[in-house]
Amino acid sequence: MVRTVLVRGVLVLTACLAMAEPSPAVGNRGRTDARGIHEARYVPIGGIEQWVQIRGDHRSNPVLLWLSGGPGASTIPSTSAYGSWEKVFTVVMWDEPGEGKTFELSGKSVAAAMTIHRMTDDGIKVAEFVCRRLHKRKIVLLGHSWGSILGIHMIRRRPDLFSAYVGTGQVVVLERDAEAAYPLLIQRAKEVHNAVAEKQLEDVGPPPYPDSPKKWVWVKWANALDPGQKGGGGVGQPAYIMQGAMWSEGLMWNSILHDNLPALGTSFHVPIFFIQGAEDRLTVTRLARAYFDEIHAPEKQFIVLPNVGHLAIFTARDAFLRMLVARVLPVALANQ
Repeated sequence: MVRTVLVRGVLVLTACLAMAEPSPAVGNRGRTDARGIHEARYVPIGGIEQWVQIRGDHRSNPVLLWLSGGPGASTIPSTSAYGSWEKVFTVVMWDEPGEGKTFELSGKSVAAAMTIHRMTDDGIKVAEFVCRRLHKRKIVLLGHSWGSILGIHMIRRRPDLFSAYVGTGQVVVLERDAEAAYPLLIQRAKEVHNAVAEKQLEDVGPPPYPDSPKKWVWVKWANALDPGQKGGGGVGQPAYIMQGAMWSEGLMWNSILHDNLPALGTSFHVPIFFIQGAEDRLTVTRLARAYFDEIHAPEKQFIVLPNVGHLAIFTARDAFLRMLVARVLPVALANQ
């Protein structure tokens, strides 16, 4: 079944810039109902200790594993902003190698593990761990930006683990996304009368951006000019959060730039949901739609959130949750 929804009412390549309401601590949110689970700890994955956070108000709820943007941009500092999600889903956030508390413990020693293939292996092991821990047969996989690259690789490798895949800020081929996004960013800078952004973008010129400082200009303004972005992300967060994001993104840039998701195949055994910001100027929504149209899946829906962009999952988290509840939750409940 194919359904396109326009909701009225939203690669973070540097998602640390976008995190709303950073949480001062990752511990329990007050008292935990005996039916719920609020825990965070290191788990041995892929030969290293990796940080996994599991939070939900009722263990019977479907599980949602959130693959963050970046690579390296931990979503865990945003935990306090997603309490409403935890009423409906058990939300799992994973600090991948080179990210967050996993980076804090292992640092740059994990460089050899920082490949798409190895991180796909690790993601599958995390999903298996979560299924065992929570006694679930299948879980929902949500991939944002870089996480949408990793997510597609994971569901192709192990579709049996997942009741549904949700892509947002969905990458197709990042190099093509950049080429399509560049004129849209220039246009956006002009619309909001940001002369600094316009000049810097014109100075670096259009893509392609191989591993050079030019890419940071595109990334910076793609996030800063995103509708709903108020800035100030990262303030008060531990230094290792941003250090991991910058190091990981630099290390993996060329591999993610050229990774071609349609070339992996477009037939899936997992229901597919894309929830895109209409104003995405980093992973352009029309390219995500073209990729979606090629996909064959048991069910698929393409949902557009107006007046928001690549950071929709942060800047319109309530609208995003409504779509998860209306569209994804019934599938997850039927297959967990």
